[in-house]
Order: sequence, then C-alpha cells, then structure tokens
Amino acid sequence: MTTIEKIKLHGFKSFAKPTEISLEKSFSVFLGPNGSGKSNVADSICFVLGRLSSKSMRVEKASHLIYNGGKKNNPSKSAEVSIFFENSTKQFPIKTDKVKVTRIVNQSGNSIYKINDETRTRQQVLELLAAAKIDPDG
Repeated sequence: MTTIEKIKLHGFKSFAKPTEISLEKSFSVFLGPNGSGKSNVADSICFVLGRLSSKSMRVEKASHLIYNGGKKNNPSKSAEVSIFFENSTKQFPIKTDKVKVTRIVNQSGNSIYKINDETRTRQQVLELLAAAKIDPDG
C-alpha cells in the first residue's frame, strides 16, 4: 500500500510560510478548531495530485489557491505543494525509495508539475500516480 510520508506547502491558501506536515504510519486524522486549515490541507493533497477542478478545492479559479496576504501581509507570487510517498515496495515505477510529486501554480493560473524535482507534464504525473493506484479525483 502506498503511504504519504509528508506534505510541504508554501503560499497555498492559508499557508503563507513554508509548512511541513509529517504523517506517521498510524496517523489518520487532522484535528483543529474551525478556520485552522484542515480543509486546506485536504485541498492541497487534491491540488498536488493533479486535480483540475478549482471549485472542488473551494476556489473560483486556480490562481485563488495562492495565499492572498490577508489584511496585513504581502500576497505570495505562487503556491507550491509537494507530497512525499514511501516507495520501498516499488509501487511507483521509479528506482528510488521515495517519490516526491510537486505542483506549483503561478498568478496567471498556470501549473508546473515535477517528479523528484524534475519538470514533467500533468499527464506524466497522472500516469505515475495511476501505477500506484492513486486517482486525483478520489
């Protein structure tokens, strides 16, 4: 079974500063008060896995996923999310024991996809995920 080791977010929705969320093998729930970012973490996972529907991530368009600065801070120039998978069982057809998938969206709404820090197309990311039985739409 494919497992997520950690998620890194920067400039994504409410995550203005670089944030790393480590997921332990027994970790199964996000807890916190209303407005603390739980749904934004779920949206970030959908985003990095290649989901195209902005509305399913609760925004009107992709550029709205970028941290807007709120009332006191400067807005981010882009939003970046990376998800790190454990690959010791080689469910992904990659020789490394870790697989990092990254998606960056800029202010014009264009996305850049990366696999292990190498730029790839969205289709290449989807094919890699499909090999591990991961569907960005659930």
